[in-house]
Amino acid sequence: MKDNKFFKISIAEIVVGAILEILAFIGIADDAGVLAGMGSGILAVGVVQLFRAFRMQSNPEYKKRIETAAKDERYAFISMKAKEAAFSIYLMIAAVICIIWMLTGNREQGVLAGMSICLLVFLYAVMFRIMAKKY
Repeated sequence: MKDNKFFKISIAEIVVGAILEILAFIGIADDAGVLAGMGSGILAVGVVQLFRAFRMQSNPEYKKRIETAAKDERYAFISMKAKEAAFSIYLMIAAVICIIWMLTGNREQGVLAGMSICLLVFLYAVMFRIMAKKY
């Protein structure tokens, strides 16, 4: 089990989630609720992934099905299309929220939403260049 990548990642997620929960509990931040929420989410993902790793270890048929699905071109195409749609939807929602916040006088939030749009588009441009050279 120690050679299993999913096992190692799930243990790391559980540790990070637990650390965030502990930091929230001792009140390291002004808003401990955010840390607690993030810690709970990461902890839950780690536990689910750990169960999945154990299931893959104990059930070779399940492991084969998961590995086949991961290598299937149809799933890769669907994943790419889903990411593309999420990217486009996020850009539109963030742009509308940015405009609304600017018009209602919430300049700081509007700038933050606008900067998130700029960051996402910048990351897309950089990744496009990298992928174009790679493929």
